[in-house]
Amino acid sequence: MKDLLRDNDIPNMPVKTERLSSQISKLILSEIQSGQLAIGDRLPSEAELAQKYGVSRTILREAIASLKNEDILEAKQGRGIIVKNSRSRQAFRFSDVFETISMGEVNYFYEMRALLESQAAGLAAMRRTQEDIEEITKSFEEMAEAVRKRTPGAEAHERYNKAIARASHNPVLIEFLFFLYGKLHDLAKELRIKTMASPERAHNVLEEHRRVVESIVDKDQPAAQEAALAHLKKAAERAGIKIYNA
Repeated sequence: MKDLLRDNDIPNMPVKTERLSSQISKLILSEIQSGQLAIGDRLPSEAELAQKYGVSRTILREAIASLKNEDILEAKQGRGIIVKNSRSRQAFRFSDVFETISMGEVNYFYEMRALLESQAAGLAAMRRTQEDIEEITKSFEEMAEAVRKRTPGAEAHERYNKAIARASHNPVLIEFLFFLYGKLHDLAKELRIKTMASPERAHNVLEEHRRVVESIVDKDQPAAQEAALAHLKKAAERAGIKIYNA
């Protein structure tokens, strides 16, 4: 594994161009928000819109489906697609912040993750139940076993993060952290493999997690927040990501 992943290697984030359907949904949304289309208005026909935006009907349908999912458009029998909501957004999309996700932008994700996870750890220390403790410690022990066996342990690490999030007992924070973990899944997996390639680094990371777990078990909110934040700062450094810079 060391031959495949050298200590100085930084995992590459694929640069993804924004999907055409996403671009079209933004164009339709901008017309709604500008007042060109008002609540209750019917969208032009599929053929008209496809010609207007210069895309296929398949792309157009994907764009409209996205806006339906966000509760902005709805299908009315006998009327077609109408504008349901011109202002409220029912889904958060990272593509609204930037259209590509590159290594240079991952620092923003990690900075937000550090803020949220440290607070989640603090809330977990305040609110954890016996069931939460059992779930957190079990996932930690699975990570420790992965370190001993020198295997990635990515699934155990994910369970550990989610167990702490759940222990916060804040449903909004839990849902958003789960969403964020999904967005960072591939990168987190690459970083985990890279970490496990160095036994010394893997043990250091495990000790960072141990301090978080012990603080939560001890109901020490400040220590849990500090331990989680310290871990994520170090995790970012190990990945060559800069966070909390001026």
